[in-house]
Amino acid sequence: MFKPIVCAAALLLAACNQAKAQDDMRACDMYVNFESPQSIRQWRAVNDGVMGGLSSGGPRFENEYMVFEGVINTNGGGFSSVRTPIVQGELAEAKGLKLRVKSDGRAYKVTMRTDVAYRGRLISFQVPIPLSQKGEWTELHVSFDELNASIFGRSVRGATFNPARVKELGIILADEQDGPFRLDVEWIKSCQ
Repeated sequence: MFKPIVCAAALLLAACNQAKAQDDMRACDMYVNFESPQSIRQWRAVNDGVMGGLSSGGPRFENEYMVFEGVINTNGGGFSSVRTPIVQGELAEAKGLKLRVKSDGRAYKVTMRTDVAYRGRLISFQVPIPLSQKGEWTELHVSFDELNASIFGRSVRGATFNPARVKELGIILADEQDGPFRLDVEWIKSCQ
């Protein structure tokens, strides 16, 4: 008689955990993961070669997560980034983002672009990803209150960020340090 009660309790606990996970996902307007070809197809690299730099880097995908890796060269540039378009409006109610990452300890940033421009160039709104223990999977939160507006790494004053207008999401490394880098990303999501 004891075994059926234990089995029933285990099944009930599993069902509750699954329902909680589904409720958590419904609370998120945007959820980026790397589990399907469609979810990874639109990610692309943008490196400092666009301005004559020598850094390399980009995304590759394995075991349902993205590996953003390369080599930063500060001679003539000094950045590498990955970007993907998102549906405008997905972040309308968001106050920030949550990420599950495994870092190498370098200073990465989340980048977002809207339709806000300065002198004909789209502004990049950036927020630092908190530093985490090197080599360990960690869930982190970034707040839109900490966003900085920039173009080519230079601050832009007076630019207004509207999360409802975000149409591109990315990650950048521009920490002024030469050498290899690697950031693994399991998912990115927005929650209110």
